[in-house]
Amino acid sequence: MLIPAPFFILLVCLVFSSLSVQAAEQNEWQQWQSEASSAYQAGNYDAAETAIRKAIARAEKANNGDIYKSSSLNLLAFIQEAKGQPEQAMASLSNAVTLAKKVSAAPDEQLATLLFNQGVLLQKNHQLNKADGVLAESIEQYQLSQSDGGGKLWQAILLKTQILISLGDQQQALKLVSTTLSDSMETAGAQLPLSVESDLVLSAANIQLKEGQYYQAITSLEQMKKKLNGESKLAAERLPELLHLLAMAYDKSGQTDKAASIRKQSLNAQNDGPASMATVMQLNELGLYQQQQNHLEQATQYYQQALSQLKLLDKEHSIEQATILGNLGALQLATHDTKAAEVSLSQSLTLYQSLQERAAEAAGIAGYLGTLYYNKRQFAKAETAFLTAVEKLQKTQSATDENLLLALQNIQSLYIAWRKPAKAAQYNQAIREIKQQLQ
Repeated sequence: MLIPAPFFILLVCLVFSSLSVQAAEQNEWQQWQSEASSAYQAGNYDAAETAIRKAIARAEKANNGDIYKSSSLNLLAFIQEAKGQPEQAMASLSNAVTLAKKVSAAPDEQLATLLFNQGVLLQKNHQLNKADGVLAESIEQYQLSQSDGGGKLWQAILLKTQILISLGDQQQALKLVSTTLSDSMETAGAQLPLSVESDLVLSAANIQLKEGQYYQAITSLEQMKKKLNGESKLAAERLPELLHLLAMAYDKSGQTDKAASIRKQSLNAQNDGPASMATVMQLNELGLYQQQQNHLEQATQYYQQALSQLKLLDKEHSIEQATILGNLGALQLATHDTKAAEVSLSQSLTLYQSLQERAAEAAGIAGYLGTLYYNKRQFAKAETAFLTAVEKLQKTQSATDENLLLALQNIQSLYIAWRKPAKAAQYNQAIREIKQQLQ
């Protein structure tokens, strides 16, 4: 999203205060510029473009008119973007920046803002490498000017962080965030708003979790959690993601009890809110935790609540439902509720197969279902399920040798119990080879 229309008026006023030109020229240019801005804000883009082109023509005739033209080209870019003309918009904004660089003293806050606008537009049109470079210039101009540009500096840093992550440069993104958090007041001469600080902490935590820096993520997230106390509106916006990341960090660091406690806090914070996918996954994770603690009744309740939330969200045929049904079915199988387990596991496997996602997880569900049928001596159904598990594991790169070995041993054991030794023997070599690899 580009900067909202009211910004243009501010930029125009800044331009006027820095130049001295003939009053008639200034008044005529200002008239067309203001008319274009008003039409743009009203959504009358054709009229806005007509007016801004007259402003550009006036600027081209004025003494020292380049800075006027730069401001008009900036507004023209917004108009063209609104009209669905991104290429023209990027060209206009590029010309605006070129003119501003020619006439501006360095550092220059107005140039920083134009560069920010250009970076936003480039990012929106998927030119990430160019956007990254332009935003770096914008950030430098703001910092050298010792100004945050009315918050635009922080927006530029956040956007550059997102771009670096998208480009796969996790370490550079983390370095930018860390530098901003540690010395933002010194470098920018302005207080870092808590809303921006929290966004940066969340971005850093996402990277740290991917990089295995779990304790660093826990430390920064816990500190931010304390800072958000008493900030009811901001906490409502940031806490769901913060608590989700914090629970993940505790989980990955082996602190499952703390992870469960955080998830309960998250659920309590969301009790009065509408259903959400974040709540669904928190309930699922709590179900898994309670299941691991052998609190099976509580685990079942969490899974059922998660499924109810999915129904409210109209996500009953989603990969999330397949996952939760699979977890519930495995629990029901462990408690010998075979009738319920068969329903849950069958529904889960059907969803996985229709969505054609997460083959390794689907294989696990097929294995559970095969075990259920095997125990009921329904060998034909067990064969179908076990063969499904083997097939899915053989076709996915995410399968481990241990899982494939178990799947092969399951189907072989079935054929032995079913008195089909020839079919059982077909798996001898594959089983032997995997065992050798695991030694």
